[in-house]
Amino acid sequence: MTGADVAAITAIVAGMFCVVLIGILHFVEPEYDPSWRMISEYSLGSHGWLMRVGFIAMAVSPAAIGIALWPFGGAWTVGLAIVAAGAIGAAFVDADSIMTPRAAATRVGRAHTVLGSVLLIGFPVAALMAGLGSADGLGWTLALASALPWATLLWFLRVSSSAHGQGGSPAVRVGWPDRACLVAYLAWVVLAAAAVLSS
Repeated sequence: MTGADVAAITAIVAGMFCVVLIGILHFVEPEYDPSWRMISEYSLGSHGWLMRVGFIAMAVSPAAIGIALWPFGGAWTVGLAIVAAGAIGAAFVDADSIMTPRAAATRVGRAHTVLGSVLLIGFPVAALMAGLGSADGLGWTLALASALPWATLLWFLRVSSSAHGQGGSPAVRVGWPDRACLVAYLAWVVLAAAAVLSS
């Protein structure tokens, strides 16, 4: 087994672990309605440490797949490490509640928003770049598959734009596209890992 294979398996395991932790948080912190509350808010609840561990797993997954893809895409995969840095930073910097208007956001909450944006907005870009860079060795599947992360990001941006900086409310169902982004991003990681393992 090569180092790339180990990294690919690590990416899958970390991604699945993240999904399991967030699934558990839906039950142990039911006060955070998944239809309109952001995943980050779980770190504010009584079991916030689970979300912090989830963010760490969320960081390990793209970092590991970046390592796995390096032999095929080289510097084209660096964006995945940047995305991972956003997730690891979000693990230790708390979000403000979604109900906080932008004008009342705390300094820490603003930092979390920046770090979260590196992950949320950066992943589709990083996935496309890694897919294009590794096309010679792995084919065009990963580049084409980056359409799914892009689609979920656009859905998230469309829904969240309706809040106009006034803070969240049950009327703005941003929670589902937020979770869809996570699933789509991790699905791309699994596909990339499978491509590496089958090469």
